[in-house]
Amino acid sequence: METVLQYEIPALHPLAVHFPIALLIAAFVVCAIWLVTGGRLWRRSTTILLVAGAMGSAFAYFTGEAMYEMSEDIPVVDELIELHETLALVTLWIAVFLSLGALVLEYLGRSAPDDTIDPVAMRLTAFVCLLAVALVVAATGHVGATMVWGVAR
Repeated sequence: METVLQYEIPALHPLAVHFPIALLIAAFVVCAIWLVTGGRLWRRSTTILLVAGAMGSAFAYFTGEAMYEMSEDIPVVDELIELHETLALVTLWIAVFLSLGALVLEYLGRSAPDDTIDPVAMRLTAFVCLLAVALVVAATGHVGATMVWGVAR
């Protein structure tokens, strides 16, 4: 344990990136359950995970610059950084806009019966949007992992 305390992590980005990946993929899985079952519990759980994932995405995105500065002149980083940054920005914007929509839905649904605020078409739309988020966040993570752990063939 003493060895662990002798080291520090000089950038927050490696710590921050895992949360949005986990939260946004969890939001997709919970949304799939909501699509099949309906109900306020699954809608609210999807919203909570989505909003937390969007906030985590913002934190991860804004800590990335410091990490890049530490990694400049590493060939794989220089080659993939623009793609990684673009995918991260797309993830962030989609997650933020979906979060805003989900929060509006929650506000409107506070007093509405489930069948008026939870129609199948709305659940299917949310599912497709969260599938896009899950795919983009997975691609972003894969490119980031390649920059860290990738080995040329």
